[in-house]
Amino acid sequence: RLLCAVAALGLMLAHVWIWTHPELLENVARRQWTVGDSALLQFGPGNRLLGAVVSLPSLLVALVGLWQLWRLFGCYARGLVFAAEPVRRLHSVGWAVTALAPLLPLSQTFAVLALSWNNPPGTRLLVFTVSSEHYLALLFGLVLLAMARIMQEAQRVAQENAEFI
Repeated sequence: RLLCAVAALGLMLAHVWIWTHPELLENVARRQWTVGDSALLQFGPGNRLLGAVVSLPSLLVALVGLWQLWRLFGCYARGLVFAAEPVRRLHSVGWAVTALAPLLPLSQTFAVLALSWNNPPGTRLLVFTVSSEHYLALLFGLVLLAMARIMQEAQRVAQENAEFI
């Protein structure tokens, strides 16, 4: 659970840090968002604020996923494994990870667009990049959803067996 809390805090701090430091943001745009010519981007306060806002959905989904994971580990700490609550939590984590797969590249696309929004027509940037990390997030999310379904079935069987005793 501690790692979930550290990750959530780290994500929030990183979001604020990146969008409030133009030099760092330029480095991220050039290296991670595959923007070759960062001279086409504007790092003024308005552009950065717009970029921070359009990148919020992926941050919020990640935080929801971490919150659900926190709650899932709390269930396990209380000895709840095949109960309804941990199955719901695992299902929610799976949906959050699955949702991040398309949200992350879209968030990057909108962030780059926000940073070039004030450019004259024809010089705005639209960058869409899908990486193996996004694909792996999709696969991992789907695996978590499948595990939640298996756990739900195990819960049903355990409940059925308990009724025989």
